[in-house]
Amino acid sequence: MIKEEDFAAAADCPPDMAFVRLERKFREILERDLEDTQSGGASNHYIIEYMNHTLATAEALGLDFLDFFTVPNDGATDVYEDYKRFRQTVDAYTVRIQISHIRVGPAYALPLDADEKKHLRAYVSKIKEIIDASSLVIAKKERLLDKLNAFLAELDRDRTALQKFNDLVLSLANTGGEAAKEMEPAWKWAKLAAAILGVRQETEQTKQLPPPSKKPEEPKRLPPPASKRAKAIAEMDDDIPF
Repeated sequence: MIKEEDFAAAADCPPDMAFVRLERKFREILERDLEDTQSGGASNHYIIEYMNHTLATAEALGLDFLDFFTVPNDGATDVYEDYKRFRQTVDAYTVRIQISHIRVGPAYALPLDADEKKHLRAYVSKIKEIIDASSLVIAKKERLLDKLNAFLAELDRDRTALQKFNDLVLSLANTGGEAAKEMEPAWKWAKLAAAILGVRQETEQTKQLPPPSKKPEEPKRLPPPASKRAKAIAEMDDDIPF
């Protein structure tokens, strides 16, 4: 079950990005629960819980892209099939949102560390395996592989241009027909790659924020003028010899 403090991930960001962050939390919990259970009935329970939380989040944030889905009943026999279609829609949406929140173009690139590049190369390798095993025509496979290689070439630079990753995701999204089902697992790896780039971008943008302004000092106040009586006493004191 998601903790109350986990909802802080949705603070201070647009509704679409808030959905992406919360859904990521729900998915992590679901995958952990599925790994820990050996019961098919329990698996359905966890899947239904995930879908319920995700649908409620979309509704609360005013997002309508899941309006055609409903939460399956506990006794339904096709829960997993419903979940697969649901997950595909969610994955496509979250990748699009993360891409839209990344500033693209040759003038904007990110400095990635060695660990981030290692994970990104691993995700690209997984996508390549899926493309190679698919029934896509040779020409489409080659175009997708060209996009993969262009992104890999960017990872060898000091700063990685985000446009190359955007090109890759758009090419994946344009895969239609029966091959779209075969390419569905590729979205998992594309989503993980987008998450790394999104976190790095937020980190870099935070560094560029101006430092908080200092609280202005209060002006020094002059002491109030002394009364005539106090002034006279002070003058008398000056005349008293010691």
